[in-house]
Amino acid sequence: MNRVFAVLLLVFVSAPQGLAGQSLLGSRGLGLPIEPLDARSRALGSVGVGLLGPALLPTDPASAAGMAFPALEITLQPQWTEGTMGEETDHTQGTRFPVMGFSYPVYSLGGAVTLTMGGFMDQRWELRRESTTELGGTTVPLVEELRSEGGVTTVRLGWAQRLGEDLAIGVGFGSQAGSVSRTFTRTLIDTEPGLEVIPYQVRSEWQYSGLSATLGARWDPVDFLRLAGTATWSSSLKADPSEGTEGDGAEFELPMELRLGASGLLTPNLIMNLGLAYAGWSHSAGGLREEDLAGPVWSFGGGLEWTGTELRSRRIPLRVGARKSDLPFRFAGEDPIETLLAGGIGINLTRPQDLLAGGVDMAVERGRREAGSLVETFWRGTLTIRIASW
Repeated sequence: MNRVFAVLLLVFVSAPQGLAGQSLLGSRGLGLPIEPLDARSRALGSVGVGLLGPALLPTDPASAAGMAFPALEITLQPQWTEGTMGEETDHTQGTRFPVMGFSYPVYSLGGAVTLTMGGFMDQRWELRRESTTELGGTTVPLVEELRSEGGVTTVRLGWAQRLGEDLAIGVGFGSQAGSVSRTFTRTLIDTEPGLEVIPYQVRSEWQYSGLSATLGARWDPVDFLRLAGTATWSSSLKADPSEGTEGDGAEFELPMELRLGASGLLTPNLIMNLGLAYAGWSHSAGGLREEDLAGPVWSFGGGLEWTGTELRSRRIPLRVGARKSDLPFRFAGEDPIETLLAGGIGINLTRPQDLLAGGVDMAVERGRREAGSLVETFWRGTLTIRIASW
């Protein structure tokens, strides 16, 4: 990636400034990881695998084997963040679509086709610094801004296959794609009357590309227990400069990602979910440097779901959860950690013959990220709308 922007980032982080964007942690490595999870998974603190019932998740391709109707799911996610670094504090907000998906059952084969698009890495952040410079023997204040926009998403085509009543497997193949632009702007303010100085600006853009494959399985050994696991392989992620961008491209080695999850009925109306995820990031020549990596990345989470509440004969699941996750890229030499508490609710709109045909899930998370002098606290909402019908 362009060395000019790497030097500018170092200067901004080491001096007083304002900060903004989704997260300043997105300025390191490939950015801030964005998991393609729906609102139910978020509310339960889940790693996105092993939940009871059918689901349409890129992290659990086998879960779509239980979907009875063609289904469309859309998830949107607003977030409000307060970031503090040293004496600087800023409040930001934004909305993303972490996952969208479509599934179509093929009854003659006992499986379902799936198509999903989910987040992978986010690089939206901004730094702002105020200083002065000499112009014609006069000290003039100036404002410098370093802004990054964009990220990487993964599009997957998959197949979920039932193997008897208790076992299902799923596969997904896809490509990673996206773009990131970085812009440095220097603006002089309060210059002499009649003197107009055009802001100085430098902009670069890179295009990302790569391949990905996921294999997953779920097993229900007894009626009240589900066990599931997935493995995701990714090729090197290539970053190629767009036309007009100076500098060479880069290749980033992506790790094998493993996820394990389990759900069980504690009572007829109470479900517990537990899960963990692992990814072993490693450095790559011309890409990720060893000193920028936190090493093995673990995530643990779990929650409870109560399904005994009803409103006009429709079940209203209530959910709570918690999760703790390592983040892969160090900030100012420190390993970042994210912790959160979550809660949520589901509204099943229709249940013809006890088969879910439509619904809405909502989740609210209160989280905290820490990496040395940088502390971010956030509220994150997740809304999933599900439509399933012939």
